[in-house]
Amino acid sequence: MRVRILPALLVVLFAFAPSPTLAIQKEYSTGRIVDIHEKSRDRVLLYLVNTPIMADDPYFTVSVEVNGTVYESEYLPPNLRQPFPGFWKVDEAVLLRVDKHFLYLKRSDGSEAKFLITGKSHLPAIRETQ
Repeated sequence: MRVRILPALLVVLFAFAPSPTLAIQKEYSTGRIVDIHEKSRDRVLLYLVNTPIMADDPYFTVSVEVNGTVYESEYLPPNLRQPFPGFWKVDEAVLLRVDKHFLYLKRSDGSEAKFLITGKSHLPAIRETQ
C-alpha cells in the first residue's frame, strides 16, 4: 500500500508545482518616446442635493514607438501632485518591455513604471524609390 502512495504523491506534487518558464520575464527592447501629454479627467467625489462635486484627476498619455509599432499608453501617478518623471523626454530612447495589456518603461534608477496600453498602431512602411 505504501509503495503506491509515494509515486502518486510525487505525481500530484509535480503536477501542481509552478513551472520555471512562468517566472521568465520578457526581454527589454529599445524604443523611442514619440509624444507626452498631461491630461485630466473628472471624478465625482460626492453628491450634494443631486449636484455632483467633481475633482480633476491628472494623468499622462505617452506614445512609444518600438519596432515600427506605436503604443499609446496612460500613466497614473501614485501621488496626484507628483509630476511626470523629467528624465523621459520626447524623441529620446528608452528601455521598455511590452506585456499583454501593460507597457513597462525602465527608469534611470533601474525600477519600472507601469503604463496601461490604450491603443496600438503600426507605422507605414517607407519604400525607397529609385
